[in-house]
Amino acid sequence: MTGRVAALSLALTLMLAGCGAAETSAPVAEAAADVAEAAPAKGDGAAPVAVSVPRIAYIYRLGYRVAGDAIPKLQQAHVALCDRLGPTRCQVAGMQSSGGEADYASGTLKLRVESGVARAFITRLNAAAASAGGRTTETAIEAEDVSKQIVDASARIRQRELLVTRLTEVLRTRQGSVGDLVAAERAVAEAQEELDQAKGWLAELNGRVALSTVEISYGAQAADSGGFGAQLQDTLAQSGSLFLIGLRSLLTILIVLAPWALLFGPLVWLGLRWRRRRMARPVAPSD
Repeated sequence: MTGRVAALSLALTLMLAGCGAAETSAPVAEAAADVAEAAPAKGDGAAPVAVSVPRIAYIYRLGYRVAGDAIPKLQQAHVALCDRLGPTRCQVAGMQSSGGEADYASGTLKLRVESGVARAFITRLNAAAASAGGRTTETAIEAEDVSKQIVDASARIRQRELLVTRLTEVLRTRQGSVGDLVAAERAVAEAQEELDQAKGWLAELNGRVALSTVEISYGAQAADSGGFGAQLQDTLAQSGSLFLIGLRSLLTILIVLAPWALLFGPLVWLGLRWRRRRMARPVAPSD
């Protein structure tokens, strides 16, 4: 971080010097240098930033199997549980469902839930699925420690805020040519852009920690078999399928062997005929 600030200070100095106003560029360079000196350098004995509690961003992945026509109802039940928490504690980030035949129906739901109640909320999701006749097929938790990223972003924000303040003060009080003012304003704009980016990244990290992501997938499960008639019908259907598979295999073999039979069939027939004639020839009596 200190290296970047020092590089920015050098760039500011070179820009202002190139405009032909070395005497007016000194305040800007001094302001940037003050920021560089204010930032602790690596290995200078400065105390590291202490992080007492790790900042963890959680992603929960759940999977449910339920009757195909019950998937939309279960999705709505889960969305209703989210709505009960309120928009500040639970948000719907996305929902999708595909209909068609019941056996091939599916759906997804993505929620962002307050981290402190996420696990209790998942228990309610499981209970709603069980009430709809479904079962849990997947449960996974992914955790990412973003403590270092948050500390780095906070430090970058502090340094950029200090740099912008110093450079703005230099612009307000300095005297110089139009070129010098333009170069200094450009440096302030670049520092302000980096500051805004760092603030946005820090806000995103804090949001990931405060609200855990819950990704839910829904799949259709086959209905339970009926009585003996339904089982017999399934058996007949399976036997018919097996018969067709066997017939197709037999036809495939015949089609493959037919050209070879036409090629070698006459030779085999001639060979067998010649053998029969030889065996049928009378044997001459020996003296």
